[in-house]
Amino acid sequence: MTDAESDKDRISTENAPKPAVARPKIMVVDDELGFRELASRVFQDDYDVVTAANGEEAVQKAGAKDIDVVVSDMTMPKMGGLDMLSALKEIDPKVEVILVTGFATLETAVESMKRGAYDYITKPFDIEELFRLVARALDKRRLNQQVDELKEINRFKSEFLANMSHELRTPMNAILGYTSLHLDRLYGEITQKQEDALKRVEAAGKNLLHLINSILDLSKLSAGRMPLYLEEFRLRDLIEEVISMMECLAKAKQLKLEVSVPKDMRVRSDKTKLKQILINLVNNGIKFTSSGGVFIEVDQSQKQPRFNIRVRDTGIGIKTKDLTSLFQEFKQLDSSPTREYGGTGLGLVISRKFAQLMGGDIGVTSAAGSGSTFTVTLPLESDRQAQSVENVFQPSVAGSRGKVFLAIDDDPEVLMLLRDSLQGTGYKFAGALNAEEGIAMARELKPFAITLDIMMPHKDGWSALQIMKNDPELRTIPVIILSIMDNKTLGYALGVTDYILKPFERGELLKKLRALDRCAQEGDVLKRTPCTALVVDDEKIIADHLKEALSSEGYVVDSVNNGSDALTRINASPPDILFLGLMLPGINGFEIIEAMEKDPKFKDTAIFILTARHLTPQETDYLQKRTAAVIQKGSRSLPEILGQVKKRLKALEASDER
Repeated sequence: MTDAESDKDRISTENAPKPAVARPKIMVVDDELGFRELASRVFQDDYDVVTAANGEEAVQKAGAKDIDVVVSDMTMPKMGGLDMLSALKEIDPKVEVILVTGFATLETAVESMKRGAYDYITKPFDIEELFRLVARALDKRRLNQQVDELKEINRFKSEFLANMSHELRTPMNAILGYTSLHLDRLYGEITQKQEDALKRVEAAGKNLLHLINSILDLSKLSAGRMPLYLEEFRLRDLIEEVISMMECLAKAKQLKLEVSVPKDMRVRSDKTKLKQILINLVNNGIKFTSSGGVFIEVDQSQKQPRFNIRVRDTGIGIKTKDLTSLFQEFKQLDSSPTREYGGTGLGLVISRKFAQLMGGDIGVTSAAGSGSTFTVTLPLESDRQAQSVENVFQPSVAGSRGKVFLAIDDDPEVLMLLRDSLQGTGYKFAGALNAEEGIAMARELKPFAITLDIMMPHKDGWSALQIMKNDPELRTIPVIILSIMDNKTLGYALGVTDYILKPFERGELLKKLRALDRCAQEGDVLKRTPCTALVVDDEKIIADHLKEALSSEGYVVDSVNNGSDALTRINASPPDILFLGLMLPGINGFEIIEAMEKDPKFKDTAIFILTARHLTPQETDYLQKRTAAVIQKGSRSLPEILGQVKKRLKALEASDER
């Protein structure tokens, strides 16, 4: 294009007519023709003006035209100003109405404001004053429209995130799962280049899925896409479930955990979501409290059919200036305790949105240093729209016996992926889409292992786990949590054998299942041959390498990095072998040994001490009498430490066999 052509196009564009901007529409309503004509002349230069002689005509014209502001007399034949105001608000709630009258009273002024009038003026008035009043009314209408547009944009954004998060997570789980199956050569041999490419796909997919999972629940709530599963239940039973789950965490910090709730109060709500709210609030209370306790109190409102659940703690409290930001998404308070305790900043946000979804809310009162009280207020009987999920997955095992593996998950895609993961392993697969079905199948099939999801409708994974651990027929079956929810501390406290975060790796799952299967086949030998191990050490490199080495030997291994979590874990499920550091944060290794020595359930647990500390003769004597081995870390390389551990383990197994 030449410069002349460019200049010609520019000039042509500059001279092009600008698109017309729609002018605001004003309606003047009065039974006096003179006032209608006067107002029309005043407004016609700036606005499109429509006139009407009475309220009925005004309502009729407003239904056919998009009116922004109405200036109307109060007293007119057929339909007066107040009745016209109510009718116009039904047509367009955002229309602004200015009422004019020559017979002003306080009662009519108050009534006009109640019905939604923008303003109320009396005759005679200055026409310039009316002009300014109309301009301000138009500004208000524009602001209201902008707010509505922003709300709509935010709703579209949330709907988009909810749709995309859900639509992406399901295929991403499948992509990662089937990528893992290809890497395990389940569908045939692959070349080295193919393996390298698949590993890159797997790594990138995991990163993407982590991002998707982090926004899924929040975006579904914001977009109004989170389903409700309403059922009637006794509130005391639900709260006692929460107490029994969280009691071990409270005991580990020597905190009280008390509840006061009417015995026979029944509510109709989403049991799983209410339970998750209480778990979040009680867990936060325990986390931020070092002495005293957490107290749950329930009462019923006397004036309306609602109830309140107050979760009060005696912890560090919250500064008054921080209360307003407590429920903001991804917002974490700036105080050092918050940074110490960590978190994503979404727990309270999601809890509050759950409560609002059920027709209630969560409030908080607190002050720094004096604890906090969170109050959940909900209707006794929710009238929100409930949704149900159709059971579309049919288990592939019915009445089988032998090496049956049972998976309980409300996502059919996960069940099908688990089923494919077991191809060629010799295990028979059974799947259940809800907790009730899963528990029934466990009683019928007696599987050698169970994987269990947490977030399921009607009865969540925590409830199912407690039922199974309290059932003499099921309590000995190893349960592995398989969930996107990372709450390992609570899981181990409730007696799970292992905890795997989604998306799972086929190799990791099979390694754990084979170790559990080996333990199950050994029967009585199980008591003598170590199968489960817990590594307690604040040196991550030591813990990780030891965990990897033991896993390759067939052990089911977990690790924690502090004494408090170690006590919680071993109290819930004593390991066969405990690898214990001495200088741990909080509770040290000597205190853990002392606590175990007092409890007979730890008599079969072999303790291996891992320490870089220079021990006194008295400490050495104390440990040699109470542990299977003391391994010094400071003077040895990592391979030497691992070699010594394996040597001691073999000696221990040989001793047990004799």
